[in-house]
Amino acid sequence: MGRIDINHISWRDALVIGVPLAVLVAAAFWLTLRFVQPAPPDHLVLSTGAAGGDYFRFGERYRDFFRPFGVTIELRPSNGSVENVRRLKAGEADAAFVQGGTLPPVADDAESPIVSLGALYPEVVWIFARSGVKVTTLADLQGRRIAIGPDGSGMRPLARELLGQNGVREPETTFVAKTGVDAADSLERGEVDVAFLIANPRSPVVLRLLSMPGVHPVSVVRADAYARRFDAISRFVVPRGVSDLARDLPREDLPTLAVTANLLVREDLHPALMYLLLDAASAIHGRHSVVADAGQFPNARNQDVPLAAEAERFHRSGKPFLKRYLPYWVANLVDRLILLLIPIIAVLVPVLRFLPVFYEYRINARVGRWYARLGSLEDEIGESPSTEKVPALLARLDELEAQLNEANFPRSSGGQVYSLRAAIDLVRERLGRPGAKAIPPLRAQAGES
Repeated sequence: MGRIDINHISWRDALVIGVPLAVLVAAAFWLTLRFVQPAPPDHLVLSTGAAGGDYFRFGERYRDFFRPFGVTIELRPSNGSVENVRRLKAGEADAAFVQGGTLPPVADDAESPIVSLGALYPEVVWIFARSGVKVTTLADLQGRRIAIGPDGSGMRPLARELLGQNGVREPETTFVAKTGVDAADSLERGEVDVAFLIANPRSPVVLRLLSMPGVHPVSVVRADAYARRFDAISRFVVPRGVSDLARDLPREDLPTLAVTANLLVREDLHPALMYLLLDAASAIHGRHSVVADAGQFPNARNQDVPLAAEAERFHRSGKPFLKRYLPYWVANLVDRLILLLIPIIAVLVPVLRFLPVFYEYRINARVGRWYARLGSLEDEIGESPSTEKVPALLARLDELEAQLNEANFPRSSGGQVYSLRAAIDLVRERLGRPGAKAIPPLRAQAGES
């Protein structure tokens, strides 16, 4: 395959060859850009929980983790998991902490506007009762005043389900929309008999309730049964003294229940932010704590909604190569540039390899048209042209040779042009006038080519 002589490319050849190829490459870039993610946003809305609660405190740690990467997290307090899910579905939040079991399970292959990045840590379910309330099983709570959390919290539907399975329902039983500090205050004042809440064993409200006179934690003696019956629930034993060693709180091992706190995001959240959230989750929740061993969380087990593809890869093999070794913004930029190389590799390289072949075809076609003109003239000559026609034929042959001399051909086609000029001379000999060449320098120029 010969080289293209750029200095001898005609404007016509350049247009005929270059324009379609440029359109093809431009179309490849355009199609690629349609599938390239835009640069990740620098702002993310995280729906947490009540101010002062575990979700809100973790949200503050996520916000601090994101700050060095130039991404601002806006924390939006809420009543809890149910409200957080509503915000995600409505597009009012990009990510949220959601208690396991809040959403009905969704099949992995089903379309969902919400996806999971995984479980973050176990959330301990606490049941506190006043001293006069004897509780062997949850069925004993029938007819009591029970604080089960406000509308929008994840505790409320969970408590209703647990109590309902034990036949504890309204109107015989009064459900009070309080949890946390409000529920502790109501217990202390005798306004409720029992309070359900979800909290870390060392949270201030748990420490207060464990040390509150006239209030005691309830052991869930059938914790294994609940864990078998509900996918989102597991058995959890709060070790004696884990809340406060000095005061020995709790004062005995406490079998109870736990659900997982999960990190859910909108399905259309930028993948770079998903990976950054997963990084934060590993840094914040992957260490040893009073509720989990080091490395136990985050994980992908028992999710109510499908796991994001990014989370699947992260939990299986860690961060992608670029994000593992490059700074956050550099990795994202390189990621996008790599996608832009697709049209170069898939289209531009083959086009450049094909260009000399197409150009050579164009030149051969041009030379072929000259041969066709000469062949047409030779057909007119026939076997023996009449004497009166010879001058006119010679004039046409001279004109053809003059036009050929002015034509612009690349050096690589010199042999073909020389052969064409030799063919013109042969036709002139057939006319019986080999010395009648009208343009003497042509032969010498053809030999130099």
